[in-house]
Amino acid sequence: MKRFRFALVLVFAFAVTARAFSVEAPGKDEPDALFDQIEKQSADNVWEAVNRLAKLGRGDGGAISAKLEEKLAAATDEKIRLACARGLCQLNRTEHAGAALAQLVEHGATAEIRRLAANSIALAVSLYADDKIVQALLNALKNEKDEMARIGIARCSMRLSKMAEGGEALKNLLQNSTDANVRDEAALVLAENGNLLMQGVQERLLALYAEPTERGERALNILKRAEIKRVEAGPADSGFVKGMELMRELTNSIRAQYADDTKIDYEKLFQNAARGMVKGLDPFSQYLDSNEVKALQEALHQDYAGIGAYVGVQNNTFIVTSPIFKSPAYEAGLRALDVIQEIDGEKVSKLLEKGGMNEVINKLKGKVGSVVTIKYLRRGYGKPVEVAITRKEIKVDSVFATMLPGEIAYIRLIKFGERSTEEMRAAYNDLIKTQHAKALVFDLRDNGGGLLKAGVDIADMFLGNHKLIVYSEGRPGYAPRHDYFATGGAEDEALPMVTLVNGGTASASEIVSGALQDHKRSLLVGEKTFGKGSVQQILDVRATGNETRLRLTIAKYYLPSGRSIHEKGIEPEVVAKPRELNGWILETMAELRRKGVFEDHLRKTWDANKDAYMKLALFDGKDCNAWPGFEEFYKSLNTIAPKDDIRAELRYVARSLAQEYRKNEFAADLEEDSVLQRGIYEVLKKINVEASTIPEYKDFPQSFKEVAEKPEE
Repeated sequence: MKRFRFALVLVFAFAVTARAFSVEAPGKDEPDALFDQIEKQSADNVWEAVNRLAKLGRGDGGAISAKLEEKLAAATDEKIRLACARGLCQLNRTEHAGAALAQLVEHGATAEIRRLAANSIALAVSLYADDKIVQALLNALKNEKDEMARIGIARCSMRLSKMAEGGEALKNLLQNSTDANVRDEAALVLAENGNLLMQGVQERLLALYAEPTERGERALNILKRAEIKRVEAGPADSGFVKGMELMRELTNSIRAQYADDTKIDYEKLFQNAARGMVKGLDPFSQYLDSNEVKALQEALHQDYAGIGAYVGVQNNTFIVTSPIFKSPAYEAGLRALDVIQEIDGEKVSKLLEKGGMNEVINKLKGKVGSVVTIKYLRRGYGKPVEVAITRKEIKVDSVFATMLPGEIAYIRLIKFGERSTEEMRAAYNDLIKTQHAKALVFDLRDNGGGLLKAGVDIADMFLGNHKLIVYSEGRPGYAPRHDYFATGGAEDEALPMVTLVNGGTASASEIVSGALQDHKRSLLVGEKTFGKGSVQQILDVRATGNETRLRLTIAKYYLPSGRSIHEKGIEPEVVAKPRELNGWILETMAELRRKGVFEDHLRKTWDANKDAYMKLALFDGKDCNAWPGFEEFYKSLNTIAPKDDIRAELRYVARSLAQEYRKNEFAADLEEDSVLQRGIYEVLKKINVEASTIPEYKDFPQSFKEVAEKPEE
């Protein structure tokens, strides 16, 4: 029985083998019909007939090969020559076929013929070592104008001899073609030939793989293979492939099954997916739609329409990092580190979830003259404060400067914008070179950063001898270390200076203050800085026709000493904090401010006391009695708030009114700004001047001595 079963197996195996090696005999008239079909079909549709002829030709003793040779030699129609040459290649009869394909790829009358000839060469392994074919491809690559034909020729050249010219041609098309289909095909061909990591290739494939198209399938298969190889090469997870499959499945499910197909907007679906993908990386990476791109450009130009405040996200809350002085936000009472909770009744937390920081910024902006209602909370407040702010056109100066008593120059830089360097140099030249200041207080408090170039240029003003200012470093293959050095000389380091910093000092302002600290060029006074030391690059998104952008963290900044400021911040040598009011006093001041009592009083009495008010706005010695009619005004308020707090608020409003007459903003508030006072005190020590010898500073020594001697709690 076993012998019989074994015999059956052998017979069956022989039958299968015989079937595998059998060839199909052509019908009597079939070859002629196939040749007729080739003549009638378009060039793109002859391949079914060609493949059938090749299959029949393997078992007819060479009759079909001879017929193909004959037609190839006699035909003038390029389509027929192309089909015959391809058929001969499939039958390994390439002596004349190779020459015909080389002639067609180099001199074919249409782009379609040239492209198909290149594809035919690529499929004929026996032609790979033919030098004449290779040269024909090189010539065609140089002269081809049609972009899709150029891709076909480049693909063929890369397959035959790994020619660099083919890869360069595809790279050029990927980066410079105005046709999205050409860019997609170039990326696919590059990836299929082992160039997935070339710049721009993977991005195109990631934009393609979810398409329910042949191109989408190709992209998905390439990315899958790449992930499989990566996983096989070492320990890793397959999250990349799973993520791609997830997106593809979700897209196809929505496309096929969602109840209301009129609401399916694929562009919006993918935009939302992109936004969510990037949002999960870090607080500073963003996918920017066209409106957000415009907002970013406006910010760097230093001009926009809105409430006039710099804002940011800290500890998952939306904060004012710095109100622009005399802006609607500032005049409404908003100050640095105030937490904005609601805008026109909408919770800011919901807006952040919906679209990130720019969703909130867009709500704050609007037409000039329109009103936005903001609810904000300040540390020490018992409850949020609600204010209505009228939007204005904001023209932003980034530098405010003045000469303080004792020939101390004061320069406040609020942002590193396009004009900041020239504004900074103008202020520096006026105060130091023209007015001959003896020392400088450089104020970077609440400066949220801006352009790196402006930061490097401004740091360069105070450092010399080719000293390192900052360096950035990311992935070795994409963002290798880049050093920024000072270009000046020893004279740039001669002026004694201190720099003021606080929790709103971030990014470029941390680069500047950190470099000055590392080189012991400037003493830092104030509070620990924000800790934003990552580098973002704005990348065009070609899949959207460059209408959107990707703001991506690509590296970190490192100070000259090698320390990273990211999420750590910079500790000042001298800690100084602004005076803090009790919560109930803050609430009382906010309520009185809403009623407009200070402005009403000053406007009623301004003309009669203009000269006195202008002097008091500058400096009042913290003397309540120096203000005309102060006692009567205080009694009219019927408040238990301390007189000195009422005086300070009255002076604050008087300064706002005084600016209207000065037609210039006050650069600093020497009297109320305790951190500035400490900065002045420290810089006076650098130039060996006793603060007590200058009237405006006479109380500094005792005040700061008490602070220094106060025991730690």
